[in-house]
Amino acid sequence: MADRRHHSFENPLELLRRRDLLLPGGAEPCPYLEGRTWATEGLVASVMDGSLYEALLPYGLRRSGSYFYRNVCPGCTACIPLRVDATRFRPSKSQRRVLKKNRDVRIIVGTPNFDPEVYLLYRTYVSRWHRRPAPDEEEFRHFLCISPVETHLMRYYVDDRLVGAGWVDILPHGISSVYFAFHPDERARSLGTFSIMKEIEYARLLDKRWLYLGFYVAESRKMNYKARFRPHQLALDGRWIPNE
Repeated sequence: MADRRHHSFENPLELLRRRDLLLPGGAEPCPYLEGRTWATEGLVASVMDGSLYEALLPYGLRRSGSYFYRNVCPGCTACIPLRVDATRFRPSKSQRRVLKKNRDVRIIVGTPNFDPEVYLLYRTYVSRWHRRPAPDEEEFRHFLCISPVETHLMRYYVDDRLVGAGWVDILPHGISSVYFAFHPDERARSLGTFSIMKEIEYARLLDKRWLYLGFYVAESRKMNYKARFRPHQLALDGRWIPNE
């Protein structure tokens, strides 16, 4: 499929109505809720305007490499977009404990170009933590090294050991968390929670108000932890609603 630029749409919803642009993503078992089916539709883009992308986030748009997609699951609307107000966030008591036990973590921010060290961490995370076949280098490159928007890679180090890696998209009013991987041997550090707080800090550093955390799924332990970061908003019918 030929790549297209999409910044010319006056109404962001136009893009989601263009049936000639949207590709069905197929159906497979839901990764969040057992017994349900996950289906997507989306499009491939070599360049995506950040303002358009951000405007479509409350409608459930997400990114995987150069593929922008939304869920169209039959009979299910459990996935709800969530964003944290980075300017007002204050860590809870348990979150402060996570910050304390990771005081020795050093973060380096750079571009998401292919890095063998990061790729090895990602393979280890997928195979050991998620117990799935380790992705090959081409899959990794397409998923996390190719981006039609401005993307930063946050590397997390303890001494000289890479213990985590997070990818974030930089948008006009916020940053969008794309993916985070950590070394399973470091599970006691709660690096997933730690990385979200560091992404909130990074949003503030860039003078952005929002951290977009993708989907919140109330019935999924994999996804409902996001509601612990407050204050936050949930998107219903394309509108952000405070959930404080």
